[in-house]
Amino acid sequence: MLFLIPCSMKVNLTLRVFGRRGDGLHDIHSLYWRMRSPEAIEITRGGDADSVSVIGAEIPGENILIKGCRYLRSRWGEEAFPYLSMRVFKHVPAGSGLGAGSGNAAALLRWFGETCGPVLDAESILPLGADVAFLASDADLAFVSGAGEVLNEIPESLDLRPVLFFPEWSSDTREAYISLDRIKDRALLGEAESRAESRDVLDKLSGGRKAGLLPNDFIQCFKEQEDCYNALYDFVESSGALAWGLCGSGSACFALYGRGGDSKSGRCLSEGSLSRFKWLKKVMFL
Repeated sequence: MLFLIPCSMKVNLTLRVFGRRGDGLHDIHSLYWRMRSPEAIEITRGGDADSVSVIGAEIPGENILIKGCRYLRSRWGEEAFPYLSMRVFKHVPAGSGLGAGSGNAAALLRWFGETCGPVLDAESILPLGADVAFLASDADLAFVSGAGEVLNEIPESLDLRPVLFFPEWSSDTREAYISLDRIKDRALLGEAESRAESRDVLDKLSGGRKAGLLPNDFIQCFKEQEDCYNALYDFVESSGALAWGLCGSGSACFALYGRGGDSKSGRCLSEGSLSRFKWLKKVMFL
């Protein structure tokens, strides 16, 4: 039997990074918002080994789906988790910060949970990636802490229209954290301040009010491209965006628009209007 599983991805509406932990990861506080991904995975049971083929992009190194299979098999055994043949339909560039790869792994975990029953706990999933626990959960919004494994689900919802902008450059998560650690004079918010900041952003956006540039500590790591981002942010602000910012630790950025008829709602955004930004390689209107 063939299964076609849709994937999710996320935007960090806020992202504050604290100190490095004993396990080498960093504690964070972030407001995560789930959004639909254009990606999907196709799964067929059977074979002598797990296999993954990727349609639409080249993914270097071991695919996260193979890691996911190994994780599941180590916990539930060969009989509970047979070998899988998988195809991934990729549309989100690697290094964008949207957690698309984590969304692929989360889709696999959710499929396994729905078809085989066992509930997966967030802490045990952490070795697969900091975003996997959220994307494998049922939450659309959550305050996320720890290294990504502590989820405080939020019952509210956001009725916003995102636009995603992908530059020519990408960002490696590990290198991004190393770069952030090198910034000795960066201001560190406390956890209580970060929670209050996230609550304020959520209150504004859920009420359809303008929040502007959203807080993200990784903004400091893109000084060489600062003028490019700022020019785009100025443009999306003039087009009626309620909020804009950097996608996680990645290189992509986003703008959020209201859906009401009394707003510009990004109507002036088009391929033609964005052609002035020569450094953009892809734009997604979701």
